[in-house]
Amino acid sequence: MKNKKIILYIFLVSVVCIIVSFLSVEITILYFSINKDADYKKLGLEIDEYDIEYCTIYTENFLDGKYKVYKLKNYYTNSMEKFKNQLEESNLWSKNKYYEYIMKEFSEIKDEKTILIDREDLYYYNGENAYAIFDLKNAKLYYYINRIFNNHVDYHKDLNIDIRNYINREIYDVRGGPQNDGRDYYVYKFTEERGKDIIKELDQNKKWSKNRLDVDKLENFEYNKEVFDIKNGYYYYELVCRTRDESKKKNVTKENATGYEIGIYDVDENTLYYYWESI
Repeated sequence: MKNKKIILYIFLVSVVCIIVSFLSVEITILYFSINKDADYKKLGLEIDEYDIEYCTIYTENFLDGKYKVYKLKNYYTNSMEKFKNQLEESNLWSKNKYYEYIMKEFSEIKDEKTILIDREDLYYYNGENAYAIFDLKNAKLYYYINRIFNNHVDYHKDLNIDIRNYINREIYDVRGGPQNDGRDYYVYKFTEERGKDIIKELDQNKKWSKNRLDVDKLENFEYNKEVFDIKNGYYYYELVCRTRDESKKKNVTKENATGYEIGIYDVDENTLYYYWESI
């Protein structure tokens, strides 16, 4: 009789332990599932769980980082208005475009087809450690974080002017590959006051001219067709030679040139367009 009681006791304790363990695991899973998709809370906006219709997770691992798309509830007229006001008032969000190579990371997959992000009515997150885009038109929030972040150098030495004190900078293409070949495509925006100093520098720089460049050179700025409408500008064009031979670098000819660089400064908009390509 005593042995039966002991066996029953052990059985009950085992059952209780199993139940407690199961509940602990389930609670842990529930906790992480609630917080797993809540990266939108890190972006400085007042978004709550009930604002999210669903979340699609495309990538989430140590090597690739995270990529998620949140669909926001947009059932009523002007339901996006509160978010628009937040975006306008936030110092972390702006209408300044992302680098083109980053924009290509944002897409969705439906029926095994890749759908690129709609380029209308977007706000861009300018905080640290993550890229995010708020699409007001389609009520979507894109969140992207990669373990490896790209650092970019300002090529003011190549342009022979100081361009470090800019308001914002857009990057469309960058160099790559083992030999760092490819393309640099930058757009810099300056204050009006800084623009005046740049104009003084350009006036004294013999490599820059007010003579408009040929159309075939302007067409390199494929993402900034506004360069064709510049009324008051300064222009710079030079062949480049990627070589360790310093003599060839200083005396580039059409025969030894590996590429070219272009600079355009829009006086009225205080904007500098820079393009460098070598293959």
